[in-house]
Amino acid sequence: MQNNISELQEKQFGRMHDFHTERTANIIEAIYEVFGDEVIDILDKSGVDFYGLFRWHIERTLSIIDTLKAVYGPTLVDIVLKRESYGRNEEGKRLAIKLGKNAIDDIIPFFSGGDNENILEKNERMTLVKSTGCLIGRIASDINRKEMLYSLHCNCDKDFVEGFSCNLGCEVVQTIMDGHDCCIHKIFKK
Repeated sequence: MQNNISELQEKQFGRMHDFHTERTANIIEAIYEVFGDEVIDILDKSGVDFYGLFRWHIERTLSIIDTLKAVYGPTLVDIVLKRESYGRNEEGKRLAIKLGKNAIDDIIPFFSGGDNENILEKNERMTLVKSTGCLIGRIASDINRKEMLYSLHCNCDKDFVEGFSCNLGCEVVQTIMDGHDCCIHKIFKK
């Protein structure tokens, strides 16, 4: 009986850990997307290490992928990328449902951080938008895992946009991960 109780407590801890981890990651990402590296500098000075937590989760995910890839080969990466692509597509669909609309102008704030100054070019067929707050880009550079994190993160932006509207597409023009000072996405009508 004690083993069952311990097992239930572990599962509950796991759920609570996952809940708080996801909430923290969402909060961190939202703040960082708006304010960029300055946020990290402020928190570093205060002793709060949210960058470290986010980095820890990314490294843990990559360790799982690397470990299982050693056993199952490159097919494992295909499975992971397919699942991530599906998840981002579903996220785009949920956003469109939540907003009750899915035009090109409705998705741009999710790439611009809601700042119109981040819109570099706009016409009736496409919008070119920059983002300076890519925490994953910084982490990818720090841990030298740009290729895998590009596939898991940047490359799935197109899936997010296509889930939001099957009439829209997305091209990643440049990334912080590749050493640029900002990411640039081209959101376009198909």
